Amino acid sequence: MTTLTLLAHGVGESADLPLPLDLVLQAGAATVVLSFLISAFWWRRPKLIAAEPRPLRVPAALRYLVLALAIYVAGNAVLGPRGPENPAAHALFVWLWVGLIPLSVVLGPVWRAVNPLRTIFTLLRLPARGLRPLPPERTAGTWPAAAFLLGFVWFELAAPQHGDPVAVGVFLTWYALAQLALATWRGEDWFARGDCFEVYSELAGRLSPLHWRTPLSGLVAPLPAGAGVAAFIAVWWGSTVFDSASASPVWADVVRWAGSPVLSATAGLVVLCALVFLAVRWTAGRLDVTASLIPIAVGYTLAHYLSLLLVEGPRGVLLLVQQWGIGAGASWDPALDPQVIAGAQIALILIGHVLGVVVAHDRALAADPDRPPPAVLADELPLVLFMIGCTWAGLFLLFVR
Repeated sequence: MTTLTLLAHGVGESADLPLPLDLVLQAGAATVVLSFLISAFWWRRPKLIAAEPRPLRVPAALRYLVLALAIYVAGNAVLGPRGPENPAAHALFVWLWVGLIPLSVVLGPVWRAVNPLRTIFTLLRLPARGLRPLPPERTAGTWPAAAFLLGFVWFELAAPQHGDPVAVGVFLTWYALAQLALATWRGEDWFARGDCFEVYSELAGRLSPLHWRTPLSGLVAPLPAGAGVAAFIAVWWGSTVFDSASASPVWADVVRWAGSPVLSATAGLVVLCALVFLAVRWTAGRLDVTASLIPIAVGYTLAHYLSLLLVEGPRGVLLLVQQWGIGAGASWDPALDPQVIAGAQIALILIGHVLGVVVAHDRALAADPDRPPPAVLADELPLVLFMIGCTWAGLFLLFVR
């Protein structure tokens, strides 16, 4: 797991940036401001219309293959080798947590289509009879998924020995049993609001050009009711920011002062996610800006874990097949160019923020088409300032440590 941690933040530091850090920060702020001004002057009427998504169908054989792989990874984590040759950590922290993002952005909500927990639920035909249904106002909420996501990121970022294959196997088993028990209690619809990986894939999949017939239409399609999605994005985004911040010398000093790495990480993670949630709710004001945060979270996650995905993703596959006697002696050690990676990270963050500004502006216009443009822009100003701060924080944390 040490290699995974080292690569999570990229292969270079501020010295590897294609421009000086202060110019990169200025360019980030200028990009957000310019996208806001261009939208304000050239986007006078709402243009994004929610369209019906294309159905995402996968062969039954693929669902069973994913189920078999999931069972193998969990079993091998507990019963297999305890050393770095076990691919359990790669499967959970790279393939699922990071790899699910680009797959969903391209194809749509793929995890719902291949979710092994849904497959088990269907195969066992677990009943949900005699149970009181959830009230309508709570049926669509995603607060349970936000809670499970917080549990996952705590395990990834704060739990001791989280890279130990046995710990990974125990976590996967606990997660599967908890989800299946709750689905048995509430019905199969539980997965759509309680399985954090399914919600994670569904939100990222709203950017998919293949799943949604019109570009960005997925970001204006209705979201689940309530503040659960905002809480989910706050945990998703806040945990990634915490992962960057916890690699800094300042955080090392905090841990030394507190005397307990686990308690420090737990408190820091929870507080940061809570602050992001409160900032989002306060910034929103009279606007619902939740959908505009999805491309920002996607962009920052891909930027933060880019080198991890490129290096450790294929390496995990190699470790897996080598356990089956295939490719013995082969290795995967690509020499990534730090400047290329840094440039890609900057681009991902800025693209995410530009899309966020455009979507937020369109939703502000749609919320009240007769509202005078200056009033609409005034409503958006806190969000723009918030995005500038997030751009600076994201770039700074990626390249200064």
